[in-house]
Amino acid sequence: MENKKIIYLKVKTVPAFDSISHSLHTAYTVSLHQDQNLLLASGWTLKDAIELFARQYSICREDIRLIRPFSA
Repeated sequence: MENKKIIYLKVKTVPAFDSISHSLHTAYTVSLHQDQNLLLASGWTLKDAIELFARQYSICREDIRLIRPFSA
């Protein structure tokens, strides 16, 4: 994926259960529809999901923006 353009990601919050601490938690999935492809990454924190997305698709982290409000 080319850099030097702003990428807008959708954010979905996902209710989850942490089996180690036995508590409810919110996980995050970020996604982008590009042509016929769905690009996505998930993480326990929003920061983790964004950083994974940037690494997986070779996007500069500074080029990523988020669409608000987040969806559930």
